[in-house]
Amino acid sequence: MKKGNSKNSITEKVVSKIEKGELKMKPKAYFIAKSFLVIGSLALFFSLLLYFGSLIVFVLRINDIFLFHGIGFYAIRNILLSFPWYLVFLIFALILLISAIGRKFQFVYRKPFIVSLFAILTIVVISSFLIEKSSLHYSFFRLAEQERLPLAGRMYRNLGNLDIEDAYFGVILERRNDYWAMELDSGEKVDLKITEKTRGRRLYLQIEEGEKVLVIGEMDEGVIDVISFKTIERRFRYNNQRLNER
Repeated sequence: MKKGNSKNSITEKVVSKIEKGELKMKPKAYFIAKSFLVIGSLALFFSLLLYFGSLIVFVLRINDIFLFHGIGFYAIRNILLSFPWYLVFLIFALILLISAIGRKFQFVYRKPFIVSLFAILTIVVISSFLIEKSSLHYSFFRLAEQERLPLAGRMYRNLGNLDIEDAYFGVILERRNDYWAMELDSGEKVDLKITEKTRGRRLYLQIEEGEKVLVIGEMDEGVIDVISFKTIERRFRYNNQRLNER
């Protein structure tokens, strides 16, 4: 059978079913409403995607996690254990949902599914860093700290103060042979137990009294058994000064 005849045959069958009442024509308003619903859903889900994506960047920055680079696997392990992974799962669920809905559009379904996922992920990563630069999440965090954010206040307080085990920020007060004196950000004064392995690190020779440091180690009765440490040139911690600047 020729292709043209096949199309005519299908058309005749459809018309015949419509005339017999087996098929009903849907009004134009139905298709318009359906299009608005699909577009609205995409806009909503994409907005949520950008919100949660920028929230993850906010969590990384406010907890100084970027400063843990190069400080050892022990610290990375503790970060992974304390990280709010539910945000990551939410993001991937939204990406899959947006990709599935987007397949209804011609310019999307003609592309491989993996290409659509990669394109969405790229947009989200770039947009998340840009959005995080604004005062959006910092304003919410400030309201949460003041207990003026009723719905998401607890979430922002928890995300802004992740408890990363065995990680301490502070200032070196005094250098000694085996024990250094350090004042933590909380104001508590502790001793750092310096081992032979730590003493062999290049940074050990560079650290001076008065410098801010990040120390990784286990604390017992005011003494931190140092595993690794690094000096801090720039802090992202959300302190009162940054609060006032925002």
